[in-house]
Amino acid sequence: MRQLLTEVHQGRHEEFKAFVAAEVEPAAAEWDRSERLPKAVLAALGERGYLGTTIAREYGGRGWDAVSFGLLNEALGRASAALTGVLTVQAMVAMALQKWGSAAQRSHWLPKLASGQALGAIALTEPGGGSDLQGLATTFAAGRGERLRLNGRKKWISCAQFADVFLVFGKLDEQPAACLVARDTAGFSVEPITELMGFRAAGLAELEFRDAEVPAANLVGKPGFALSHVAPVALQYGRLSTAWSAVGLARGCFEESVRYAASRRIGGAGLGELGMIRSLIARMGTDLQAGALLCHSACRAQDERLPDGFEQALMAKYFSSRAAVRAASDAVQIRGASGCHGSSLVSRCYRDAKIMEIIEGTTQVHEDMLGRLFVERRRDG
Repeated sequence: MRQLLTEVHQGRHEEFKAFVAAEVEPAAAEWDRSERLPKAVLAALGERGYLGTTIAREYGGRGWDAVSFGLLNEALGRASAALTGVLTVQAMVAMALQKWGSAAQRSHWLPKLASGQALGAIALTEPGGGSDLQGLATTFAAGRGERLRLNGRKKWISCAQFADVFLVFGKLDEQPAACLVARDTAGFSVEPITELMGFRAAGLAELEFRDAEVPAANLVGKPGFALSHVAPVALQYGRLSTAWSAVGLARGCFEESVRYAASRRIGGAGLGELGMIRSLIARMGTDLQAGALLCHSACRAQDERLPDGFEQALMAKYFSSRAAVRAASDAVQIRGASGCHGSSLVSRCYRDAKIMEIIEGTTQVHEDMLGRLFVERRRDG
């Protein structure tokens, strides 16, 4: 894929990988064990402008293209899927605000998100809803004066343990609506979720709103537009981020497997000389290249505002997340018993990869959406 990247993109990718090698790889295993991300690494992301790569320059962001955003996610995904989750939700909140937020919302929140002074989270999923976004039970009702009163619960919200502002989806007068809620809002509580299989340091939590009041001016877009307009912008960047992160994870598994196969000897023969091991590595390397190409194509479509950008992002996330699961599984298989130990990189990758098939739309949801798109195209064509 390198031949498709401009010199600027190649230079940024090398910068990202150097940052990861110095600041992320040495500590990622400890973050996983402790189930927390230190404030120092979050601050480092903000200082380098990595939390605002897609935010326009007028709001203090880098104003970079989607390809650069993707390469940053790929580099981080190589070492820590949990840390990449911060980029994912930060971009989801920021881009939804940049597209659909009011002038006051953009001027107040986007500079904070770009600098890392504020971290964002997307509150979509509910305890009984799963992937069904139409079944929102959280409600927004008229409160005192020009205010809204929120009631409801959200669950499995990434980065909620340390987020400063939440883009919350619910219903206002039976219409889907989205609203900004600051962390210190009275009646709003955050309960950490621990002992996750993967993404253990990503700060997942359950949210509860009990007559939590916010200004009516915090509504993002018009009531009725939340699921048709606001959420798709956020989810588009969420899928691009997750797809690239999955490619990074697959690259980590591939590199570790090649290194191990080249150095490990069994009965006088190198592990890499065994046909069965070569087969696993061949599939891993091919999936890695295919996933990277799909991700690059999806980002180019996003940057060029092509009509199939939505479809391209779906395919990139669908393929890359599944490829990451295969790569992690094969990497554990190649390592054998040592790959099953919790201290090994491939063991952590195995746990994290499965989460990538679930977040930002499950594999099955993606299959249904893509299948519908392909059939409709055939019917209309």
